[in-house]
Amino acid sequence: MEKGLFRRLSEPLAGALLLACLAASPAWPPGPGPWASAGNPSRWEVRLTVEAKGEYAVRGAGAPIAGEYSCRVRWEGRLEPDEDDFLLVHLKTEVLEWRLRETAGPAGSESILEAQASPEPTLRIRYVLKDGREIEFFFDIGGISVPLHPSALSVPLELPRSSGRTPGGRGQGYGDFVCRGSSRVAFPETDLERQTPERHFSWDWRRERQYFRAGRVLTVAQSHTAEAAVSVTVR
Repeated sequence: MEKGLFRRLSEPLAGALLLACLAASPAWPPGPGPWASAGNPSRWEVRLTVEAKGEYAVRGAGAPIAGEYSCRVRWEGRLEPDEDDFLLVHLKTEVLEWRLRETAGPAGSESILEAQASPEPTLRIRYVLKDGREIEFFFDIGGISVPLHPSALSVPLELPRSSGRTPGGRGQGYGDFVCRGSSRVAFPETDLERQTPERHFSWDWRRERQYFRAGRVLTVAQSHTAEAAVSVTVR
């Protein structure tokens, strides 16, 4: 169970609501949002589904290596009031689809490998933030390394993440390599007051990096198209 608190924070995140695996700190007397009036529901069910189709290539280490994949994962939980705070409760996470196929070698005589059922991609909601009049989700998917074929190099498969507020120096964060759409996943806080349709977000991402291994420069190019759907159901 993950617990978050209403807190007053100094600028630039004044009035932010943090809901997740954050270390506890003293609570402050809350300022009610528009959904905090009498008669509002006791909880909200949350569902986040993320889909991705992507590919990668490793060049510079002899036979070229290329892979393509698709995945669909879902996180389900709920938000519950806890006096002046909220509880973010994780109920379950499911991998609905996971396929990865990799080839190595020249055309016509490729070696083909497919990812095993385990390990599977892991979807994690890091935290939820009340940013102004919006509720923003921060999630990532990880847990997979490539290439599958023997190689001097092993790197994380870059799967979708939300927002650009992710680790990395300036120009090096995940969001800096979004080339279409936006990876920011947020909805109006008024969605907490009433039944609303599922909200959809989509983006394209592409990045190329170089690594030095065994006296060689290896180039790894990765890209994917992602879609995230989030729904908050009033109960």
